[in-house]
Amino acid sequence: MAEGHSLPQYSRAIVREIPDSIRDHSEAFKWKKRRSKDIIDLVKAREDHARYTQTLRDLGLDVMTVLPADESTPDCPFVEDTCVVVGNRALVTRPVDTVRRKEVDCVEKLLKDSGLEVHRIRDKGATLEGGDVIFTGKEFFVGDSTQSNNAGRKILAETFPDYPVTSIPVQPPEFHLKGVVCCAGPGVIAVGNHKSGRKAWEIIRKSSGCTYEALWVPDYLGLNCIHVNGTVIHCRAEDWPNSCKAFADKLPEVKRIELTVGELKKVDAGLSCCSVLF
Repeated sequence: MAEGHSLPQYSRAIVREIPDSIRDHSEAFKWKKRRSKDIIDLVKAREDHARYTQTLRDLGLDVMTVLPADESTPDCPFVEDTCVVVGNRALVTRPVDTVRRKEVDCVEKLLKDSGLEVHRIRDKGATLEGGDVIFTGKEFFVGDSTQSNNAGRKILAETFPDYPVTSIPVQPPEFHLKGVVCCAGPGVIAVGNHKSGRKAWEIIRKSSGCTYEALWVPDYLGLNCIHVNGTVIHCRAEDWPNSCKAFADKLPEVKRIELTVGELKKVDAGLSCCSVLF
């Protein structure tokens, strides 16, 4: 781990159950042709999701409430997009898709019931999704993507004025910044070893007043990860052997857990998508 860095310690997590509607109506199908091999096995998806949730519990997190699925919001299991939480302060986001905006109300209530200071994006010209927001403990990197715009980033900066906010371009078909770079540990950034990843790393390296180490990940879909109180949850060797090895080689002294979102990969989900930690 890079010296002089630290990440928040988490005690709680929010997850949300999987609706049947995700099988046919996920937002991912706006970006790619739905093929027969992309059809989600809902029974298996829920087993995968339960395993994911139990992993968070095994790491000592209080998974306070598994929010019920809402059939009118097919992508509601991807709670990461609904808010950004740092310390005792939360910003409830404004997803770009009007259907997804319906997901935030119950998350806002849960955050308020948890005693957090909760802010919410009300500007109708602003969009921001949590999958575009990386917090390194010292600053934010935020995707300039199809899902998050400058007005949304400005509100994030105003909500968390103690931390610099740097914009990083994200090009379609990638939805979010965390599909290009991801925080793998204190001062360590997992970076996709491809054109988009290298461009993002150059911006991080040149724009930040902090020094980070790059963990180069060879597989496009293998880099998304979660750091939970000293443990890194990352891709399985079974799925992405070279990327799994990259985590092991870079973080030999760190506790690591190999995990998959399983069936939800068919709608472009990553590990970080399915929870909010605080």
